[in-house]
Amino acid sequence: MYKCWAIWWHIDGTFQPAPFSYSLYHMESVPKEGHTLFIPLTELIESLDKDTYDTWNKAWMVSDRRSSPVHPLIYSHPQTGKPVLCFHLGMTTGFIWNYKLPSEATASHEEYEALLKSIDSKINQDNGKYIYVHKWEPGDFIISDNLAVGHFAHSSTQAPRSEVGLRVLHRTTIKGTTPPKK
Repeated sequence: MYKCWAIWWHIDGTFQPAPFSYSLYHMESVPKEGHTLFIPLTELIESLDKDTYDTWNKAWMVSDRRSSPVHPLIYSHPQTGKPVLCFHLGMTTGFIWNYKLPSEATASHEEYEALLKSIDSKINQDNGKYIYVHKWEPGDFIISDNLAVGHFAHSSTQAPRSEVGLRVLHRTTIKGTTPPKK
């Protein structure tokens, strides 16, 4: 497996005070492999059992980049009001339970690992029934609501060009305007 931050489930811009609002993708050159997976976050949250929801709902993610902003793991989408996730399974340095409440506590390393595994497991539950796999064709253009849809670049996107061919994907992100909040 090729290692890269992009091959973890995430939304773009969790290192910003306000994650990017939209992501635009335009595929110029398609390799033999290298698809992108997408998951609707509201449907994922609505599929959680009560205990898992309660655990995720009290967790706040700490980004491992720049000023390390702290974001609620579950929050309301600023336009729709529906529950969504602010997460990056490859760029989270830790979690805080009940941030800015009297019961605030830093998650232990074991709790941190368990929460990351829980998120990944729930995304892939029932053979990934909520996951859409996009197999790129030259000229494909996708506009994604970055706050409502998580994504994952398949590990083959990091394979050497000599193995899979040239991959040219132009991505543009639209600046976020609303920091995640409870």
